[in-house]
Amino acid sequence: MSKYIDAHCHILSDAQMRDAVACGVGRFIVNATSPADWNKIVEVSNLDNRIYGAIGVHPWYVSGWNDGSEKQMCELLKNNPKLMVGEIGLDKNRPDLELQESVFMRQLQIAHNFGRVAHIHCVGTWGKMMDILHGRDLPPAMVFHCFSGAPELVPELVKRGAYFSFGCGICDEKHIKMRDVVASVPENRILVESDAPNGAMPDKIPEIVAEIAKLRNVAQDQMADIIYNNTMGLLNDRQV
Repeated sequence: MSKYIDAHCHILSDAQMRDAVACGVGRFIVNATSPADWNKIVEVSNLDNRIYGAIGVHPWYVSGWNDGSEKQMCELLKNNPKLMVGEIGLDKNRPDLELQESVFMRQLQIAHNFGRVAHIHCVGTWGKMMDILHGRDLPPAMVFHCFSGAPELVPELVKRGAYFSFGCGICDEKHIKMRDVVASVPENRILVESDAPNGAMPDKIPEIVAEIAKLRNVAQDQMADIIYNNTMGLLNDRQV
């Protein structure tokens, strides 16, 4: 059994996939950033059972959202029952926050309507994020990719079905808050990611798991099993 699952990456080359598999990373959740990615992600996820696809419009690219893209998203989700929604969210470092919010809320509602897991990007907008999630129809589960929120947000997000994915940033001792959060997240909600090809490569995932194990004072093999089982549970239990 491959010990690791990359809970958040983007479209990978064959060489990147091979390098990851050689390091024990056997499954990948591949997220879109814009409609230009959607058909490719559907294609690769249908052809390769190691790949789980997610389609959405990233907050950096919300200007590409329109009635046509919403219709296309709904059709693809309808026709591909294992397809998830992502990467969606909010980012304070990008313009058009009002448009980001509108597009994010619409995609979140679509994820709820289809009963699909949503993969969420949130940078510097945690107050707004919590406001949006309060009292709203939500997906069956949400993965907060490269989680950067404060530890006190974790219990409220868990109540709303959140999982927390961590990447190579936790290996930097200067990221004190992020490392503190790793220690505070419930054991059954921890995931690990590369964010490749934009972040680290998937072959770095064993190192990230080793750091999570260190921060939680758990043996690396035990932590690898916990994270693997968390991710497979999310994939198997939360999809139609």
